[in-house]
Amino acid sequence: MKIPYIRLRQRGETFFCVKLTVKALREKVTFHFREPYAEYQEPARQDKYLEYIAKIKKKGIELTSSDEGIQRRLQLDRINSIRDFIVASDANFFATSILLCADVSHVDDFEEKYLALESQETGYMEIPDSVKFMIIDGQHRLAGLFLAPEEIVDDIELSAGLLFNVSISTAAKLFSDINGKQKPVSRSLIYDLYEEMEQPEIQELKLFHEMCQKFYTDKESPLYRQIKMLGIGSGAISQAFFIEYGHQAVKSAGLDINQLQKCYEQLFYYFKVFQSVFPDDWPVPEKFGTVHELEKHASLVLKERKSQLVKTNGFGAILRVFPRVYAASNGTYKGYSELISKLSGKISWRPQPGEIYGTGKAFQNHLVGKMESVMFGSISNEA
Repeated sequence: MKIPYIRLRQRGETFFCVKLTVKALREKVTFHFREPYAEYQEPARQDKYLEYIAKIKKKGIELTSSDEGIQRRLQLDRINSIRDFIVASDANFFATSILLCADVSHVDDFEEKYLALESQETGYMEIPDSVKFMIIDGQHRLAGLFLAPEEIVDDIELSAGLLFNVSISTAAKLFSDINGKQKPVSRSLIYDLYEEMEQPEIQELKLFHEMCQKFYTDKESPLYRQIKMLGIGSGAISQAFFIEYGHQAVKSAGLDINQLQKCYEQLFYYFKVFQSVFPDDWPVPEKFGTVHELEKHASLVLKERKSQLVKTNGFGAILRVFPRVYAASNGTYKGYSELISKLSGKISWRPQPGEIYGTGKAFQNHLVGKMESVMFGSISNEA
């Protein structure tokens, strides 16, 4: 195999940036994962392990485990989503690099060739057929590409960092440095960036992001300044949480997100009624003169009273109940008010002795069930 390279030097170390096609990588890459505790596993867990290996191999990916491996197990849903991403559109591509290492210690005279590579900024290197690449970073991306139809992906070119004769110790450190010290990008930032994007598949979420901005910036909004835009700032719910839960609530209610004003009005009425029925638990007062007054009230509600109504579990619960309330209210403020007013005195948004409480989904499910029981006398299967 003859591949182009650029030599890179960092702190006394030399490695190479190379260009490889998916087809070439398909023939040179081996997948492995770390499994030093197999002998201690119960028979049932061993059976699950064999079932997992069989599923991966059925997809055409050769996978091995090793006491000295550095990779985590391949996640089937993740590699399937990467495959679906690359197949979905000609506009989808991978700009990020992968990191590989090659053991060439068994190749005669490669040391001399390596010295020649080191002495040149750019050029071509020849990799013997017997040499395989071990993946240090990027195994899910490669596995996802390998699952895609060959006629779609084989000619795709990827950039890769390539190191030679790396010890297990060095490979393990590289893997931990790359994966252990990265901080995931805030989903709120991802949604905010949708404003700059034109792809058809994100248009619904893009519209809902506009709605989220409106709730945050409109002084008449019951959520004025109470959404953490970009995941930071005041408020108890993040932009990402509002978009994901709100979008699902609107879809489940049968509303058309393309009719943005109608969707906004329905949620506006819905939140306004909760604000009116539970003024001591809603962070935005119905009437306020200055932002300072609002923030003082919000701090009292969220920090001192520890109300959960406009925190993740409480707000998630009222959005999950929204489709059913919308259907029963005929989408009118009066209809919302008649139903939600039933909750007054019947449900507490603050920690109560003997009641389920916490940050997990169990508490949210508890709130959903209690609200539906009070408003409708029955609980949906979702709760």
